[in-house]
Amino acid sequence: MLSSKLVVVGVVVMLALLVAALFAGYVWRSAETERVAYIYRDEFGVPHIYADTDEGVMYAFGYAQAEDHLENMIKNYLAVNGRLSEFFGEAYLQQDLLVKALKIKETAENWEGQISPEVYVLIRSFAKGVNIYIEEHGDELPPWVAGYRVTAEDIIALQYYAMLSRSISWATKELKGASAESAGWGSNEWAVAPSKTVDGSTVLLGDPHLPWSGLNRWYEAHLEGDKLHVYGATLYGLPFILIGFNRNITWTLTRNGVDLADIFVEKLNPEDPTLYLTEDGWRRAESLEITVKVRKGDELKPQHRVFYYTRHGLVVKADLERGFAYATALEGYGNLRAIEEMYKINVASNLEEFKEALKLRGLILWNVLYADVNGNIYYVYNAAIHLKSEKYSHYKPRLGWEADAQWGNIIPFDELPQVENPASGFIQNNNDMPWFVTVNSGIRPGDYPTYLVDRNAEMNDRGIRAFTVLSGKEKFTAKELYNLAVDVHVVAADKYLDSALKEIKEALTSGGFADHIDAARKALEILEGWNREALKDEPGMTVFYFWYRRYRQTRDAVEAFWLAVEDLLACYGRVDVEWGSVHVFSRGNITLPIEGGDHLVPTLWMAGHTMAKCREVCVSGSSFTMLVYLKPGNITAYTLIPYGESENPSSPHYADQMPLKSQRRLKPVHLYREDVEKHSIEITRLKLP
Repeated sequence: MLSSKLVVVGVVVMLALLVAALFAGYVWRSAETERVAYIYRDEFGVPHIYADTDEGVMYAFGYAQAEDHLENMIKNYLAVNGRLSEFFGEAYLQQDLLVKALKIKETAENWEGQISPEVYVLIRSFAKGVNIYIEEHGDELPPWVAGYRVTAEDIIALQYYAMLSRSISWATKELKGASAESAGWGSNEWAVAPSKTVDGSTVLLGDPHLPWSGLNRWYEAHLEGDKLHVYGATLYGLPFILIGFNRNITWTLTRNGVDLADIFVEKLNPEDPTLYLTEDGWRRAESLEITVKVRKGDELKPQHRVFYYTRHGLVVKADLERGFAYATALEGYGNLRAIEEMYKINVASNLEEFKEALKLRGLILWNVLYADVNGNIYYVYNAAIHLKSEKYSHYKPRLGWEADAQWGNIIPFDELPQVENPASGFIQNNNDMPWFVTVNSGIRPGDYPTYLVDRNAEMNDRGIRAFTVLSGKEKFTAKELYNLAVDVHVVAADKYLDSALKEIKEALTSGGFADHIDAARKALEILEGWNREALKDEPGMTVFYFWYRRYRQTRDAVEAFWLAVEDLLACYGRVDVEWGSVHVFSRGNITLPIEGGDHLVPTLWMAGHTMAKCREVCVSGSSFTMLVYLKPGNITAYTLIPYGESENPSSPHYADQMPLKSQRRLKPVHLYREDVEKHSIEITRLKLP
């Protein structure tokens, strides 16, 4: 065995450390000659990984991830290879065909020139760590996992696909004629300068709102090597921290509204439809035959498809009778630099180095927010997308044969909307346009093209709340900023409830609601006494939610109230139902109430899903909450994920963060070595190759 594990709990931890110290002359000298890494697991199973080199850290990080979610990782790698159908059947055929048609793995295999040899070695070391775990535990694993060996190219492909999937979703909506800007969940971020905190700290919140399952699941980790000294979260199967902090800086991301794809309509030659028109004449489309193996029982049956490509990209639709085809041009297509960029961000020590990392342009979107121990706060509306004519709507296909419809160069980084150290002392972005980030941001909507920003956008409810709080007070205590991180104030109630209550009271006075008069009066009383917080013991949130859902349909406050009362009675037989009975989340045999709003009634701290008739079982929302307080030589942080670090139902860390989530509490981060060792309940000593 290449790893040895010591499980220690409580006082035993201190005893183990004492023994290690007493025998340091033998044990630790041996470790130096053997080259080892140490994985300390804290009380929530978070791995704290120490090695002399970044390569050793990556090896141990791959191993640690495999311990917690190996099957999920391998599924991700199979997905980017277009091989899910091979193991899980025909349900994945269309996904596999798309992945192969987009040449995800083929692109990753041609990484040279975009990824440095230094970073490639680290990625390869991560893969080796996963593989050694598979070799050690092969007898315990399903055959489809035990037989898999991860490559560096798998990992590069996963990072690439995770980024490109945003463009794919955008293109899909555009092809269907839907507004791509309405796609997806949001996220929260804000930063506060020392001038605005009582103790002089710089503070940053990161709170991405994403699904709690699938490709975008977060994994929390702490990595300590020679250059890597970083804490935060990454996605399953990726080696570098995506949202986090190191000894000097912290950063986070939220989704922005840049145009990530265009559909080009191609005019086909009536005599030969493999020819399409360009501004310079006819050009032949490329073709590629793709084979996907599909499992049916014990058999693998190959499925063959032929795909065509124009200069703009993959042909996704053709109308041969009319002589047109539609090709999708994806921002970020062929761009593998995100994984290199994330490593550079992980090891950056100041704002200049952070900006240099961003200038690699591997991240094709995101509102990027930064803070550091020296008191700097910085924001950029990031977009590695192409310049193009605004003559054509970015919601409709562009004419593939017109010269002025073609894409130009990538927008220069320095021409993106940015704010650095504003006089207001704060920056916030909750998926709003960049001019809303702070007081007097200096960013003007008319200075930027419409495919980069939405000039007519209004601030959303989460943005309104964060902006109102942060601009409403001169200085904040650490506790006040913690409270803002988990804030559940319902801005929609501020907007609509006062006028609605007036109309409802008038209707009740005039004899309305004859069928349910007592229930209606009770519901009105509840709403009038509600503090407009989405708390689990609040029936006011429940009544408001049911009313607002109906109000969006009817736009009539009184009718919506009557329907909401009927809905509540039909569901529960009463109207005084606590929000925590309606708004819940589950894992395994655990179901708990959860506070906050959802996508229909947003709050800063939120969770939700499409509401069933009477209950909302939440599966998305605040997915990794990180609150960091920075001072020179002293960093304090708090984090939380919805369920737990492990995907193994028998693990104590499968759902151990759920009670904290239910209580709107974040867990303290163990950052310094002494603190890590004190709180470790399990230590793995891993021999490095």
